[in-house]
Amino acid sequence: MPTPVNNKPNESTIRVPFDTPKYAEIAYRVLSVDQEPRRNFVQKTLSLESDVLVVHFKADQVKNLRTAITSFFECLLLCQDTIKQFGETEENNAGTQSSTDTA
Repeated sequence: MPTPVNNKPNESTIRVPFDTPKYAEIAYRVLSVDQEPRRNFVQKTLSLESDVLVVHFKADQVKNLRTAITSFFECLLLCQDTIKQFGETEENNAGTQSSTDTA
């Protein structure tokens, strides 16, 4: 007698904390643009909870889920590196203003 097939989708939720809600929102905006390809059979949903980016994956097969999560982490690492590099620059210049006025 064959074993019953599990028809439940494979799911995973990842919670990524950021230093500030602003950085979480930047990551949300950047990463939400990158939708999963149709052929991948993976649904990815992003949401924000203050300074935490919440990503929920749902896939038909574990293999597709793993591939989608791996791809997401590659994009997330690039996003975090960019935020770190440009965030420090922005914070260092927060109190300065440039002026083009001449007297």
